[in-house]
Amino acid sequence: MTASARTLTLDMVLAAKANIYQLDLWTFEAVEPPAFEALSPLRHYLNLSGIPSLTDDEAAAFARHPGILDLSGLREVSDSAASHLATKKGGLWLNGLPLLSDTAIRAFSAHEGDLYLWGIRELTPAQNKALSKHNIFFTRSHLVVREPVAAIEFVAAVRQGFAEIDRGERIPIEEIERELPS
Repeated sequence: MTASARTLTLDMVLAAKANIYQLDLWTFEAVEPPAFEALSPLRHYLNLSGIPSLTDDEAAAFARHPGILDLSGLREVSDSAASHLATKKGGLWLNGLPLLSDTAIRAFSAHEGDLYLWGIRELTPAQNKALSKHNIFFTRSHLVVREPVAAIEFVAAVRQGFAEIDRGERIPIEEIERELPS
């Protein structure tokens, strides 16, 4: 990767280490591996939404970030990159992806933490079912589930969940974790 005005370099990270947010990370289209390694230990929200694509190696490196990682600039992700990103623990924002393959869906269904997929526009019933078991957030007004009955059931379940929250009917996470298979 050649350094350019739109590439975040290690020198830039080191120069700004007192206040990393002065770098406006979202404006960069690429991050040199040493720069990301320097950012990675930070437990902060890293908004790298200016990055339009990732190699598999970059996805593997980004998956090691312990804080929230915003890669909403991605418009597509390979199955291999999705598998790497799915191993990331904690918040992952991929709001620029309009669709995912079945392989990527399976990978992300095992993701531990919040997963934001606001750009997803269409899901098969099987994909919807795989993703519905986790903290995955979509913009529902644009989402199409390809089977009308599944869509109706989905909307009914979401409405029921919101009604339960409005009534203060919440289940502690510890109780839910005890019910999940190990």
